[in-house]
Amino acid sequence: MNEPRELIFFTDRDLGRQFPALLRAAGVQLERHDDHFGPDTPDEEWIGEIGRRGWIAVSRDARIRYSPLAHSVLMECGTNLFVLVGKLTTAEAAEAFLKWREKIAETVAQRARSLHCENPTRRSPRLASPQRLA
Repeated sequence: MNEPRELIFFTDRDLGRQFPALLRAAGVQLERHDDHFGPDTPDEEWIGEIGRRGWIAVSRDARIRYSPLAHSVLMECGTNLFVLVGKLTTAEAAEAFLKWREKIAETVAQRARSLHCENPTRRSPRLASPQRLA
């Protein structure tokens, strides 16, 4: 029986420095956008590369889903992209991510392509149903 692969998360530039620092402090293995790409790298470029590397992308940019080119690259490269939406502080976003990390891992294992973790009222974070981008 194969050991499950260790998940490596990639934080988009819009998540800043504090969010990845909070996740790393909690033991999450991750890579930051600015450690691998320039500040003006188009979404479709980093999305494709992250998919090829087998990393899981985390972003706050819900507009990505409206980009036909980013959509196409997501499907072509099999990139798993999780978007944190709602009015979350950085600490709340990190808390929500950590709360749902196990569910995110399950979703990745099932090969779903997109998941939204919402907290529109700034009360208790919840995980919306996985949505397939197709």
